[in-house]
Amino acid sequence: MTLPDQRRKLAAKGQIAAGEDSIRTIGIPDLWTILLATAVVVLAGTLVFAWQHEMRPSAGAPTAPQMSSRAAPRALSPAEESYAASLWDIHRDVTLSAVTMSYAGIAYETETRDASQLERKIEPIAKFFGDAEQKVRGLAVPQSLSKVQGQYIEAMTLYRKASDEMLEFTKDGVRQHLIDAQSMAFTASEDLLRAGEVLWPGQYKPH
Repeated sequence: MTLPDQRRKLAAKGQIAAGEDSIRTIGIPDLWTILLATAVVVLAGTLVFAWQHEMRPSAGAPTAPQMSSRAAPRALSPAEESYAASLWDIHRDVTLSAVTMSYAGIAYETETRDASQLERKIEPIAKFFGDAEQKVRGLAVPQSLSKVQGQYIEAMTLYRKASDEMLEFTKDGVRQHLIDAQSMAFTASEDLLRAGEVLWPGQYKPH
């Protein structure tokens, strides 16, 4: 069977769209899905750390001594501790929403192919990131943590833009929106990790 005959047969089965220049490989995720899954791994790690952070013993509880070759992180001042605690209340929901957004994209790519369902999942997330950005901007930040504040705000901006790109995709079907969204979300996750290295040492870091 010649290649044109194979293409016509696949088109008849709905496995290739009319006018496409290449045949989609059935069952193999494309590059966007692989990169998005990588971002999910990073974000899932931060969720694990968040759970551990919530479950750790209180400051007054005795803990077993730990040996580590790494230098101890700089102790935060009272003002810095207050900022870190306030941001943590936002950070917990940020990491969860980021993971949810990434999973929604993966589910669309690998399972549903339902743009309206993707839109319903992303719309509340897009609103959340817009609100979270404003909350972070409204925090009283010590001058010593202004760089960290900037990194976190940049992450919120990128997540908001990424969710907006995904919503645009649900309207026009242009896949470049998804590619741009993945790139923004991955950069945002790195910004969160850098901020966490200062505020919450011990946070998951990808190798």
